[in-house]
Amino acid sequence: VIDWSVEFFVALTWLVFVLSIGTVALMYWLIRRSGTTEFASLFYLVPAVTAVFAWLLFGETLDAISITGMVICTAGVFVVNWKTR
Repeated sequence: VIDWSVEFFVALTWLVFVLSIGTVALMYWLIRRSGTTEFASLFYLVPAVTAVFAWLLFGETLDAISITGMVICTAGVFVVNWKTR
């Protein structure tokens, strides 16, 4: 049984339009704009961005090892995406 409340409808709308359609459209746009290697490197930023959002929104703590890992991953993604002009 589904309880069709406002919260459920908003969450379902967010999941369908933003997380499904919007994400796939953004993925194709990024692949067209850069390339598959550069696009795939962005997946290494997902845990770091999630940890930062958890810190900002939910008060999670970030220890030195976490911050060091985030810096290393960010530097690696930067090196992969850096194009000499």
